[in-house]
Amino acid sequence: MTSGTNGCPLFFLSFTKKESKVILYRGTVLECVVFCLDDKLTREISEVISHIPRISAHFFRDLGKLHSFLSQNSTLFALIAIQQNSNGGQLLQLNREFPQVYFIYYYPSLNLNNFEYSNFANYSYIVIGEKRVILLSEIILSLTKSYWKKIPYEKFKITYEKLSPRLKRVMNYIETHDLKRCGTGEISDYLNISQGYFSQEFKRETNNTFRGFMQQLLDHYESIIFDRLGLSAKAAAQILGYSELSSFSRSFKKRKGYPPSQQRTRHRLELRKKEFA
Repeated sequence: MTSGTNGCPLFFLSFTKKESKVILYRGTVLECVVFCLDDKLTREISEVISHIPRISAHFFRDLGKLHSFLSQNSTLFALIAIQQNSNGGQLLQLNREFPQVYFIYYYPSLNLNNFEYSNFANYSYIVIGEKRVILLSEIILSLTKSYWKKIPYEKFKITYEKLSPRLKRVMNYIETHDLKRCGTGEISDYLNISQGYFSQEFKRETNNTFRGFMQQLLDHYESIIFDRLGLSAKAAAQILGYSELSSFSRSFKKRKGYPPSQQRTRHRLELRKKEFA
């Protein structure tokens, strides 16, 4: 069941709905971390993760060690098994420090006293109740398909925590929609503001134009698709939402000066240059 931040869920709250196509990633292993103090819950979570391909889980019983791991490693999601006496402020701070990581909060009961769901609305999945195992599996599977769309805020010199709630909504929208639906018109309609006002607000908060930001993001996505995953131009066009390979090829060549068919060769040459530098 899905509920808003003011409603009490029967089974499951999903505050960040991830919409993505099923994509085959070749040999990619995704890291995740789990914080759990309860042995029974640890076994339950471990069983769920063990049935999902390409997930490597690291289990912690100390939040300090988990924080250290998140600081030093690229992590798809952090699963936190909530206790009745969990420090909500401490958990919320983890969300704020690591905006590039999906957080999943997990609890077997519907009775969670002193846990303010609304504080986590922009950051988290919260899975509670008797159907938690099925729902957790569905969420992790969804994340493995859409992980590549996370925006690299640090790379783009954007401090996520300093963004306004509206700009945070924009970033979540971009991560969860096809790029062809991420123009100024579509996003302005989504926010119910004018295109001009949206463009000004985006430039003021990010020190970049929306067009420039989307070009950077597209380059980032293409780097993942071609260089890290080794997929073809045809697959890249489909993943990035182009209706025709020819449209994608024209766009790519206009931006980079060479066709996408040369990307992998150029990437290998760059790696060799670095090896002998």
